Amino acid sequence: WTVRQVVHHLVDSHLTAYCRCRLALTEADPAVRRYDEALWAELPDARKAPIAPSLQVLNGLHARWSALFDALTPQQWQRSFLHPEHEHPVTLWHTAALYAWHGRHHTAHITSLRDRNGW
Repeated sequence: WTVRQVVHHLVDSHLTAYCRCRLALTEADPAVRRYDEALWAELPDARKAPIAPSLQVLNGLHARWSALFDALTPQQWQRSFLHPEHEHPVTLWHTAALYAWHGRHHTAHITSLRDRNGW
């Protein structure tokens, strides 16, 4: 993927996970759908659209997600959703840890590429 596709992927992925968290807080173990991130990365907007709007969405989304997580009780952190690629329900604790890692993971891809190419 290009850097552009990675940035747009972060928004797609984190927005999807944010919605899954909200479903888990408002429904009992909701079943969520998977999506094909590789196909989403090939859509015209992911391949050609400027990254500035996606960075704005990501900043706003992370502010909302942080506010939500900051307000959760210990019991709410145990709420979960059912994902077709996982054998067990996915808790909000797991989701928060996964997406904290996910953001750092892709940021490292971009910064290492920047350093390697001298951007």
